[in-house]
Amino acid sequence: MADFDNSIHSRSAEIARARSVKRVNAITALLTGGLLAALAFQLTNSGGRGFAPLRLLAGTLAGLLYANAFEYFLHRYALHWGQGFLVQRHGLHHDSAGSPEEPRYVNFATSPWVVVLVFALNALPALALELSLHIGLATVGIFAGFTAYFIAYEEIHWRFHIDGWLPGWLRLARAHHMLHHGGFEGRYNVFLPIFDWLFQSHKWKDGSPQNVR
Repeated sequence: MADFDNSIHSRSAEIARARSVKRVNAITALLTGGLLAALAFQLTNSGGRGFAPLRLLAGTLAGLLYANAFEYFLHRYALHWGQGFLVQRHGLHHDSAGSPEEPRYVNFATSPWVVVLVFALNALPALALELSLHIGLATVGIFAGFTAYFIAYEEIHWRFHIDGWLPGWLRLARAHHMLHHGGFEGRYNVFLPIFDWLFQSHKWKDGSPQNVR
């Protein structure tokens, strides 16, 4: 009984700690994405172009799609391919599922500087597009879409693992994600499996588990 109580207390402490990390990550994403969007807006204004809401909308959709692709390829290749540090670190997320330590490994990163680095690296192609093709407010939209996706990803992934409330359509997404944790092939997108369907849906027909950590 004492061991059970200690386990409950340990998990509660881990949840509280991880919730704080999640909050810091969200604030960091908003600030970093906002600064990048402001920089893109300055570049847009420097060209003397007017307000173009359709470009902003198109850029936002492009940012969401780009973030979905980034999540897929990062998860599939950087976190599940080989034996490097990132693979081993991600393995802790899989191995701790259902344990008191599970919340410790649910967040995208434990340091806000990792979030800043991810945004900075992904900003380079968007800023290059603006400087070379002058796509205007679409660049601002790309940063808005990427930021929104990152925050949604962290929050939804958290709720998948820590049993938070989910709307009906996300319950289906949770089942999709948990098949990944169950050792089934692929399913690297967490809640919006666009690139899963594009690249791996043909491998799901037999429904047999694979050696996936």
